[in-house]
Amino acid sequence: MCGIVGVVAAREIAPETVEYMRDRLAHRGPDHAGLWRSADGRVCLGHRRLAIIDLDERSNQPLHSHDGRFTVTFNGEIYNYRTIRARLERLGAQFRTESDTEVLMEAYRAWGPESLDLLSGMFAFAIWDAQTQRLFCARDRAGEKPFYYAAVGEAFLFASEIKGLLDWPGLPQRLDYKALIDYLTLGFVPDPKSIWLDIRKLPPAHSMLIELPDGGVPAPQPPRRYWSLRFHARAGGVLPEQIRGALLEAAKEMSVSDVPVGTFLSGGVDSSAVTAALSLSGHAVRTFTIGFDLPQYDERAWARQVAERYHTQHTERLVEPDDVVAVVDRLNWHYDEPFSDYSSFPTFYLCREARRSITVALSGDGADELFAGYRKYQRLVRRAELSAVYPVPLARAVAAVARQALGEGSHWRRTLTQYGLEASQMLTDSLCNNFPLPLLRSVARGPLADALRHYDPSQLVEDLLADAPPAEVGLLNAMRHLDFALTLPGDMLVKVDRASMAVSLETRPLFLHRGVMELAASIPPAGLANRDAAKLALKDAVRPWLPDALIDRRKQGFAMPLPEWLGPGSALGETMGSDGACEALHDMLDLTQIARLQAAHADGTANFASIVHATFALNQWFGRWAAG
Repeated sequence: MCGIVGVVAAREIAPETVEYMRDRLAHRGPDHAGLWRSADGRVCLGHRRLAIIDLDERSNQPLHSHDGRFTVTFNGEIYNYRTIRARLERLGAQFRTESDTEVLMEAYRAWGPESLDLLSGMFAFAIWDAQTQRLFCARDRAGEKPFYYAAVGEAFLFASEIKGLLDWPGLPQRLDYKALIDYLTLGFVPDPKSIWLDIRKLPPAHSMLIELPDGGVPAPQPPRRYWSLRFHARAGGVLPEQIRGALLEAAKEMSVSDVPVGTFLSGGVDSSAVTAALSLSGHAVRTFTIGFDLPQYDERAWARQVAERYHTQHTERLVEPDDVVAVVDRLNWHYDEPFSDYSSFPTFYLCREARRSITVALSGDGADELFAGYRKYQRLVRRAELSAVYPVPLARAVAAVARQALGEGSHWRRTLTQYGLEASQMLTDSLCNNFPLPLLRSVARGPLADALRHYDPSQLVEDLLADAPPAEVGLLNAMRHLDFALTLPGDMLVKVDRASMAVSLETRPLFLHRGVMELAASIPPAGLANRDAAKLALKDAVRPWLPDALIDRRKQGFAMPLPEWLGPGSALGETMGSDGACEALHDMLDLTQIARLQAAHADGTANFASIVHATFALNQWFGRWAAG
């Protein structure tokens, strides 16, 4: 992984400005800093390198083609670059390095935008073509690597992180209140929005072309989708050995590296399967696990079973409340956009521990979205069964009783309420639950309240559902579509990218290998989940690799015990309290009501941990990034 930045402009670009923007991303690439400016000064590309493949300095970036026509700045890895290189060599291509970067550049020369279809990997890149005076940008299929961009006056600029853009002269810093509402309800800012109105994200599986006319202003074309994951059942289903084969092939391809490789091992099915696949592919594996002092959250014993089974070099690290307080400011800087997934804290410590001995870590991210692993998938199955017996109006009546009988912060109240919703509403509610919308409307003030009168975040989900699998394939595939398009790139992959890049560690999610994704998408819904269990197909596939007890136990998920740590008299509760809120937060939220929710959580009458943390994280973000 690396950091990329660049500008194309109508006028000559000051290289020191781009150099400063580049070095805001130094944590993403500590091994080399590169900068290139075109002869006319209107194109400037920067790069911070974390060296993984071909450590030779000839592979430093920005990298030029042998004839000088193309220049590339690239973040990521092309796993099948050797196969593509051999094909290009048969066509007469010339290479001066052993890097995947040069293969990417020559593939674009040979096949143009269609070269994206050949790539297996994770990537965000920009290639300047001096002959056509065009900049071609692209982002990988799942959204593993970030790409932010902005059109400002007579310039088009891009970077791996928002902080790499903010210092460009004249860039407006206007809040996008729709994005802020998305953050509060979802817990993150979804693509293509950013928290800033004038900065956008290139969505996953999209490319973008920017033309630079002679003496003219850069002309960005609208982003174009080059690939879609279609959830459709394969005739005859998918066999367990096919899934195992895809995982082994992915592990073989994704473990290509000139630096040490290991795995994150939580003790759950996904990370355990990744560890097994890497080990069975012939690698000596180093594994890393995070634990907690509360048994209901601690999975270290399960992780040890897998580590012992595959004879890994295993490392554990305990995370405690003080650890959260210690890195609040640091993570606020690294995420540089409101983000309230509090598993980012243990993820950071996991990455930091791993970085002490490895540079590349394979992870299990994406398995829950692709193989229907969350408990909400079981709820969707139950709802389908109930709707066949009980009409929605009856379920809605039961839900109304539940609302009266159960407290505002009750998990069961929310779950039972979902059964009384229409199918599309249930899908929406399962995603927009970080800060429930009715509650948000009651506490919103000023510009946030104004924005809520004109924007409903459920519209975002409904727009995505318009492109979801048809109703006849079932709710499970519609939910997988939403998770893959919304939650995975906006939450899970952002969390891992920023936490790992904070310590200059590359992460490679095994389940997001193209072969695994497309195979998983073809599994019939009946093979994914039932009312009692989820992720059925994956569990069946990896049974030869893992203990039955590990596979069949209740899913825990990679979460830290924040609800318990915010209990009465806790130091963390005081840290995340609403006292000391910045002026911007006072202008947007009724903090008296928020304080009542925090008090209710502290005395144990309700679970408002997500709201407490979302409010705290937003306050921290305003204080660091929007104080002006």
